Amino acid sequence: MGETGFARFDADERLVWANDAFAARFAVPADATLDALFGSLLGAAAVAELRHGCATTRRLPDGSAVTLALGSGGPGECLLMAVDAVAVAGGPTERDPWAKTSSVLDCLSQGVMAFDHELRLVAWNRRVLELLYIDPRFPRYGQPYEAVVRHIAEQGGYGGGGIDDLVAQRLDYIRKASWPFYNERVRPDGVVVETVTLPLPDGGFVTTYTDITQRKRAERELASSRELFELAIRAAREGISQWDLRTGEVWFSPQWWGLLGYSEAEMDNSRRRWEELIHAEDLDAALEMVEELATGRRSEGRLLQRFHHRSGETILLETRVLAVAGSDGWIFRIVGSHTDVTESVRAAEAIRAAKEEAEHALQDLKEAQVQLIQAEKMAALGSLVAGVTHEINTPVSIALTGASLLAEKTRALRHLFETGALRRGDFAEFIDIADEATQLMLLNVERATRLIQSFKQIAVDQASEERRVFELNHYIHEILRSLGMRLRRSGHSIAIHCPDDLTLDSYPGVFGQILTNFVINSLLHGYGPGVRGRLTVTVTVAGGEVELVYADDGRGIPADMHGKVFEPFFTTSRDRGGSGLGLSIVYALVTRTLRGRLRLDSAPGAGTAFTLRFPRVTPADPLPL
Repeated sequence: MGETGFARFDADERLVWANDAFAARFAVPADATLDALFGSLLGAAAVAELRHGCATTRRLPDGSAVTLALGSGGPGECLLMAVDAVAVAGGPTERDPWAKTSSVLDCLSQGVMAFDHELRLVAWNRRVLELLYIDPRFPRYGQPYEAVVRHIAEQGGYGGGGIDDLVAQRLDYIRKASWPFYNERVRPDGVVVETVTLPLPDGGFVTTYTDITQRKRAERELASSRELFELAIRAAREGISQWDLRTGEVWFSPQWWGLLGYSEAEMDNSRRRWEELIHAEDLDAALEMVEELATGRRSEGRLLQRFHHRSGETILLETRVLAVAGSDGWIFRIVGSHTDVTESVRAAEAIRAAKEEAEHALQDLKEAQVQLIQAEKMAALGSLVAGVTHEINTPVSIALTGASLLAEKTRALRHLFETGALRRGDFAEFIDIADEATQLMLLNVERATRLIQSFKQIAVDQASEERRVFELNHYIHEILRSLGMRLRRSGHSIAIHCPDDLTLDSYPGVFGQILTNFVINSLLHGYGPGVRGRLTVTVTVAGGEVELVYADDGRGIPADMHGKVFEPFFTTSRDRGGSGLGLSIVYALVTRTLRGRLRLDSAPGAGTAFTLRFPRVTPADPLPL
């Protein structure tokens, strides 16, 4: 063959390149594999030796002998060298076969260096000079191995230390090495060099040098990422699963089993075991999701699944799954993450139940509020009836007295007439008494009629809450007239300041209830026994808004109670008939029915004032109480 043959094979051991010497000797077809090239030519045993890194010498059918050695030729590749066994056995000639391949070796991405059985340099390329810090002017054919090692050590290629010691270590290492051998060397600048050394038939060796710094960095980053991923999964208490659609195998991480209360020793990564642990009612949905992912109908999914815990309880796992496609586009794997959401789901259910209960309680409270408001209205109406009854009683009693007097005088006059004893003076006296009694009766009946009409209108307004147009000043007087008896008994006076022509389009019954509550509140809470006070109602108009101020000069309300007086059932005079609902109802009527605002101004010993501001024309559809 003369010169050395070289052939390069890819990761699948398929030929990608061969030099002329190799092609001439072996008649290499394109894309031939290592087995196809040498299986029949050299035998299976020779090919096996090559794969194990051993050089082998075989005699070819044409009678020539060849030595073959297989080494690394680049990332994922292998380099096959073929040397004429006769040339090797005869030793270096004037132009050694290795020297003739220098141009080929310079094309390799790896460094290559070869020494014969006397440890003399017989082949190298430019790449090895770069990787080993060798001066390009230094190497020459036949140079001793010791000289080469010393030069590398002097250049710092072996790191720190004495030169002689470094050289001695390398010589001892190469003499005792078992062939083939692999090694990694870290240069002082951090570059990692992988070396693969193969023996030659004459006792020499050839070494390839590969820069694997990037690969090592990638491996470290991958290991770091994997460690970080595992730590993150442990910290998050997330379970991980994988379903291989090609083999049907399933796998669950130790964290997944831990969520179900099982230790790593109890793990059983089988579909049968998974189907035992998942709730029977959730199995069909889970399998349907797998089918949709496997067929590509969806790329990801999410399910809430129930599983049987080791303790016998049922836990809830939120499962997120993702379909993984291969290079051919077909789905071959389903991966999932699983989170224990038992507590959060149960908490959500408890919150939902509490919300429903609160809504029911609120509805009951609203119904009770309506009933209480109606009861308060009836109580106010009852107070109105009592007051009106007393007011009507006086004119009716006077009219009754006049009627009785007139009837008595009429009977006396009839008796005188029937007995013939009637005198002119008696008749004149009867006419005077009849005229006086009649005037008295008419006056008091008319007064009673007015009271009844007023009571009727106020009662209808408060009972029906009908909206209508009314004069506010007149209506305020009518309301306070119905409370006249209680006011006179208490000895308090009341003053009203309101424009005579002020009309409102609103709810008169609401104003009746508000003023009645204000007056009763003053009588119950504003004054001590025997104390006489003054109540005022002042009304002003500004644009379309009305301001009504009700005030008394009583004992006032402490500042710490201002925020409580409008709360339901808050009262300081429950023993004197206070229900604690009056001002609460007033606040609701002002803000919701009248669509207005209510402000309290009071201080101990300085009286109390309630200021109402509301539109002159109340908006339609008042807010519900």
